[in-house]
Amino acid sequence: MKNFLQARLQKNRAPPLKYTWDFYHDRQDRSHSTNLSNAVSSNPESASSSEHTGTNGSTPPAGKRAGGVADYEARLEHLAVIDDIRKFWNVFNNFPLTLLALRDSIHLFHSGTKPVWEDPRNVHGGSWTFRVPKAHAEEFWKQICLMAIGNTLQDAVEDPQRTRFQDDICGVSLGVRFNSMLIQIWNRDGSHEAGVQRVLETVLDGLADELQPREGSYYYKRHSEHAGFSAPVGPAGSPSSTSSGSRPTSSMGQQLQEHGGSIDAVLGEGS
Repeated sequence: MKNFLQARLQKNRAPPLKYTWDFYHDRQDRSHSTNLSNAVSSNPESASSSEHTGTNGSTPPAGKRAGGVADYEARLEHLAVIDDIRKFWNVFNNFPLTLLALRDSIHLFHSGTKPVWEDPRNVHGGSWTFRVPKAHAEEFWKQICLMAIGNTLQDAVEDPQRTRFQDDICGVSLGVRFNSMLIQIWNRDGSHEAGVQRVLETVLDGLADELQPREGSYYYKRHSEHAGFSAPVGPAGSPSSTSSGSRPTSSMGQQLQEHGGSIDAVLGEGS
């Protein structure tokens, strides 16, 4: 009987993801929690930010400008830890994009990596940005998220011949504009031209015809090329000393500018 119950539990267990992911909500100028935030963080299937980090949000690096970081930390909420497919769908299905406010953004990032340009995992990287009509944004976002957690995007940037500084997919983001959504794919190495191109090809090949982005509605840009990017001081930002960043799941599966280096600065450029 014991073996039978263990077998049933194993069979009913949600398939684990290769990597653990963190889900964030950037609320822009609102410092209080929203109903959307509460819907996810109160879901018993999703770990709350306090359970995961012991704080009420992401902790910015030390030595950053007090004003910008305070504003950014007040906005950015860590809502969930996602390490299996059931938790992903619980978050995705309980966070309707239509209720996001203008200039809000959400982020799905490898555990240990924050959606900030100056994060050690992001500082040498860049991102593809796609401007998507709101009518197609939810399905486009879903497909990009599935490509991320299913390692389809990761496979695109991996290169076994690169031994010193391996490229990675750091995360994906969505930001709300007036009549469109901006969807981003962040990778670790902005100089990895072959990998960057393969990410685009992977996205275009994986999207249905009705979701294909129009020519000129997407572009790639390195984080260091953005106005306001502030390179970290010291060895932490060098490729040879960056941490491993995201971690596989268990067998159970100096200064920021006023924008804080988050996606909203990119959204402002895309106005």
